[in-house]
Amino acid sequence: MSSTPHFQDQSTLSELFTVVYVLVDDYLKSSVRAGRFSLPLADNQKGSYAELMTIALVGELKSQDHVGDWFDLVKVEYAALFPVLPHRTRYYRILKQLERIFGDFALHFAVSDTLHVIDSKPLPIYKGVRWKRPRAMTEATSGRGGLGWFYGFKLHAVISQQGVVCRFAIVAAHEHDVTVARCLLSDTTATVIGDKGYAGCQVYAQPKDNELYPRVWTPTLGRLRKSIESVFSLLLRSRHLLSSQLNSFWSVRASICRKIAAHNLAWFLIH
Repeated sequence: MSSTPHFQDQSTLSELFTVVYVLVDDYLKSSVRAGRFSLPLADNQKGSYAELMTIALVGELKSQDHVGDWFDLVKVEYAALFPVLPHRTRYYRILKQLERIFGDFALHFAVSDTLHVIDSKPLPIYKGVRWKRPRAMTEATSGRGGLGWFYGFKLHAVISQQGVVCRFAIVAAHEHDVTVARCLLSDTTATVIGDKGYAGCQVYAQPKDNELYPRVWTPTLGRLRKSIESVFSLLLRSRHLLSSQLNSFWSVRASICRKIAAHNLAWFLIH
């Protein structure tokens, strides 16, 4: 791993494609050999899974906000690297089918820390006065976030002190933070800190103002807890976390798994 070129040293996009492809291909081959999953191969399949994942991840790294346009650009401009690629619609379907593999690839870069941070981020499909209207995406629900009521989902994430996403879940907006935290942290051995909303589970939560015997909460813990807000902000600004117009919960999950994979991959390449 130490021999991997520094992310910022990639002088051309072709070099970045090459580095990411090697990482993805090695990950897929080792995972298949270990029996973690299998990759079905269709007759006359155009483009390997490693190639298609590489194109998607580099697009996320380069902050491309339209998956299809980016794919069409790569297909034309980088035909020497990817000589045989499927049609755009086939590419879309494969990215959805690789949802769990992108998620697993993201956690492949998780680091072992003794201290983690947990928080949630609203993923609104609609917000404001429109949140009450019935919607076609039946898995979404109404919920309350930092900006008030919205309709959609929530991203719950656990990060390391370095800002790497170690665990995450995408759930309906009405799910209580404590309920999700108990599932995410059921087998962790790290100390996990969080805000006041996580009181009552295995999180060292920021004390509420009316607690009779508040736990110790130092400015250092406060700064560390807010570090996850920086990760969410980065996912919003650089990875366009909420910009995609998606029409199914499956598409939402697949998109977020890719963006978290790109976030953790960027951390790995930089360090």
